[in-house]
Amino acid sequence: MRISFIRGAYLNNFEGQNYALPITGYSSLFPLDVQVPFSVVKLPSVADLQKIPFLNLPIKYITNRIFGDSQVLFGLESHIKGADIVHVADPHYYYAYQAARLREKGFIKKLVSTWWETIPFNNESTTAKKRIKRYVMKHVDMFICHAEQARKCLITEGVESKKIKIISLGVDLRRFHPIAPTKRDTSTILFVGRLVEEKGVMDIYETFKKISHNKKNILLKIVGSGPLEKKLRSLIQNDNLQDRVTIKRKSYQQMPGVFQRADMLCVPSKKTKTWEEQLGMVFIEAMASGIPIITYDTGVIKTVIGDAGIVLREGDVQGIATSIIRIIEVKELGYKIGTIGRERAEREFDAKKTAKQLYEMYESL
Repeated sequence: MRISFIRGAYLNNFEGQNYALPITGYSSLFPLDVQVPFSVVKLPSVADLQKIPFLNLPIKYITNRIFGDSQVLFGLESHIKGADIVHVADPHYYYAYQAARLREKGFIKKLVSTWWETIPFNNESTTAKKRIKRYVMKHVDMFICHAEQARKCLITEGVESKKIKIISLGVDLRRFHPIAPTKRDTSTILFVGRLVEEKGVMDIYETFKKISHNKKNILLKIVGSGPLEKKLRSLIQNDNLQDRVTIKRKSYQQMPGVFQRADMLCVPSKKTKTWEEQLGMVFIEAMASGIPIITYDTGVIKTVIGDAGIVLREGDVQGIATSIIRIIEVKELGYKIGTIGRERAEREFDAKKTAKQLYEMYESL
């Protein structure tokens, strides 16, 4: 089979590790990550210009209204024409529209689309965006969802259940794995994600600030970047917590070690009108690494982690504080939850098993 896997500017290894298959990936010139287990063809894209900070919002505003999306991949059609399978991300991306036009004309045999969305009729903010999304959905042969909530969302939007398959993403369990416990003088709370309000980074920071007065042997490690980074750095300075709170950026290749050096993951994601956690790869990575999780009950989080963490109602910052202290003081609890997580990852979130399921799906088409 000739399989084309299209992700544009969002090509990444946390998803890509599940595609250790004989496929060809297509990205923009500057994707998130090219350390993937398959060959990649880079094509120019309008989305590349969004990497320039002052152009990001203007380009997004203009392209959403004219084309429906900025992820145009110039020359894509000539590369994927004649493919047996073309697999795109969500239907609202412009490259998905490019592929759907070829599918309608019979220039590719089958069109597969991943569907992450769990909020029905989302990503229809402009007439142009809604138009390309609906056009693509009409020509998709099979949708791949990573959670039951996404499948229900698709059905609500009018897609027949026979055209939907649930295949959860996993991680490379050889890279993400627990290490033998060692005696440490400090306990490290880990946050991994975009530094935005909906990821709950301010909740964990404010909670840490309160409990750190009485708990001098705890550290907060924040891994990520985003609009709140400047604000957080200022707060850390003003609160005199420079020695106890760090903000760093790490490549995906460095992340296994980051999880192994942490005692727990705390990512209290919140729901907005247009977004909620659709899978949460950081939770899967934490489970595979054998560390307990503290989070809010939003999106698909509870479905993903099961008993591998402490799940609180959204906004329960006191619950975060209590849970952190419990895991620090009752070592057996953290070890038990972490062990449950590792077993769950081995059972349900193994990237090797995911790759096998994906290839069988391609063959069935």
